[in-house]
This record gives sequence, structure tokens and C-alpha cells, in this order.
Amino acid sequence: MGAPSHPEAMAPRRPGPTRTAPPRKPGSWPSHPRMRVYTLFGLTGFLYMLLAFVALRVVWNLGEGPEAWDATVASLSHPIYVAFHALGLAGVAFVLVRFFRLFPKSQPAKIGPAKPPPGSVIHAMLYVNWAGLTVAFAVVLAGGLF
Repeated sequence: MGAPSHPEAMAPRRPGPTRTAPPRKPGSWPSHPRMRVYTLFGLTGFLYMLLAFVALRVVWNLGEGPEAWDATVASLSHPIYVAFHALGLAGVAFVLVRFFRLFPKSQPAKIGPAKPPPGSVIHAMLYVNWAGLTVAFAVVLAGGLF
């Protein structure tokens, strides 16, 4: 093992033309609307964790037998669980809408010889696909297919 290097070994020979300012929070940090949206976006991770715990409980009780499964299904019809799942759906919709707004900005300028469609067309395609998948899943879960 070699000897430790000098702390200034990687420093430039002379200082640069501008100094780096120390980091500061903006003056309106907690009350700025954009910060509230970032905080809500971060809190959706906690919401997903709670939804995952509920899913694990459901799967665990599915393996415990028919009595445990029936008790789990009955407990999930409680209004608190229904409200919690509605909140989970709102959280998923919030994240999807944020992603849909970001998606057109992340597309390359050219896809082979063709240019990508305008952002509004990409938005429309994303929302139509989302609505179609939602209807398809609702039909499957309602017992209409399969």
C-alpha cells in the first residue's frame, strides 16, 4: 500500500476565474409550489411501500388457506382500505402524469431518418394507451374476459 497523497495534489496550479458559491436554500423553499410537488412526488414512494405491504399480506393469506383468504377479502372491503386504495390510485396517476410530461422531452431529435412526432401527439398516444389499458384491466378483473 502506498503512502497517502498530498491533500492539494489535484488542486489546479492557479485559481479559476470564478469562485464557487456556497450552497444555499432558496428563500421561498418550503412554500414554493414546485417544492410541494417534489415533496408529494417523494411521498408517493412511501405510499407504494404501504401498498406493497398490503399486497404481501394478501399473498401470504392466500397461502394460508380458504378461511384466511375469505377473511382477507372481507377486510379489504372496509371503507378505510377502499379509501387507501383510492389514494394509491391517485398516487399512481400523479406519477404517470409527471412521467408523461417528461417523456416527449427525453426523445431523440431523430429516430433513424424520421423525426419523432410533436409532443402533443406523443402525449395523446400515451393517454390513449393508458386509458385503453385501464379499461382492459377493468374488464379482466371484473370477469368479462378469461
